[in-house]
Amino acid sequence: MELIAAADTFLNTISKEFIQYKNAGFFSHLEKKALYIYRIQGARSFTGIIGSNEIADIEDGKILGHENTIAEKEQNMLSLMLTRKAMIKPVLLAYEDHSEIQNFIADFVSKNNPLYEITTTEGKEVHIVWALTDALDISTIQQLFNIYIDKAYIADGHHRASITSRLVRKNYLHDHDDDKHPGLLCAFFPFSELTIYDFSRVLKFSDKMSDITLIAGLSQYFDIKKLDQTSKPKGKHQLTIILKNECFELTWKQNYLSSSHKSLVILDVELFNQLIVNELLGIQDVRTTNEISYVEGIVNIEDLALIAKNQGTAVFNFFPLSFHDVKTISDAGDVLPPKSTWFEPRMKNGLLIKEF
Repeated sequence: MELIAAADTFLNTISKEFIQYKNAGFFSHLEKKALYIYRIQGARSFTGIIGSNEIADIEDGKILGHENTIAEKEQNMLSLMLTRKAMIKPVLLAYEDHSEIQNFIADFVSKNNPLYEITTTEGKEVHIVWALTDALDISTIQQLFNIYIDKAYIADGHHRASITSRLVRKNYLHDHDDDKHPGLLCAFFPFSELTIYDFSRVLKFSDKMSDITLIAGLSQYFDIKKLDQTSKPKGKHQLTIILKNECFELTWKQNYLSSSHKSLVILDVELFNQLIVNELLGIQDVRTTNEISYVEGIVNIEDLALIAKNQGTAVFNFFPLSFHDVKTISDAGDVLPPKSTWFEPRMKNGLLIKEF
């Protein structure tokens, strides 16, 4: 830790500079194999457990995803993984709460000192790591998961999980321990320790239509109400659109909701992609287009309004999905469009590394 003079600089640059940091001596291996308890303290506290997990659990339906991936992001992730041959951030997995697991974690934390902690200035968070190196502790937590947790849901890291699994299966990455430790670095957090936030889509539409034409086109699908101030949607099946200095509340017309009644979950983002992106705007593939970009929900409404002031730019803000929706979609084997959720907490790059 004494080598890190500025925590935020280190954490923000390690994605592309891991090899340089490693060669400079920033990292060391524990003498014993370990599982790790990881806590993030900020506006609220989040606590989970980190370890390697069998990649086969994805293929066997024990680890379920809920989002499609974006081709460009997959390619970028593939290049990074082949260069650094390491996962520098775990895949965030959510699981159903169970008291015995939470009691074990709480008891361990209360009786043991952390391995290390690091404080960020940007997020004003403290990231704390404990190492479980005792064989009995490791066996106990593994048994608890085997008994009580039959599946987990990817909350963050669809691209990391997809690319790492593919590269290991095709032998582009090799686990280098003699006993082949499992291939996927994962952070397990119970649903009670997670929060789902809203998200936004930024639309570049100037090549297709004017501001007035866009609003007129949207009126085919939404009941539109002009708002006195810029705000986010208040409930499901509502969106807001920010356009220059104006904000409008968009509520889906009932006939479009009724036409989706056979779906297990009627998702605003799927209706948006089908009716607005494909039908109104004529954009066929949201995964590859450069006319639509994603903004996570932690960006406040004032910053969204600044983005919308750019000529020919509109910001659509979506109400967050519920945990029930995410689990229902994953359990059914369905997927959301890419970047349709934003889970907190967000782990930092470089605090725990798994090399191949």
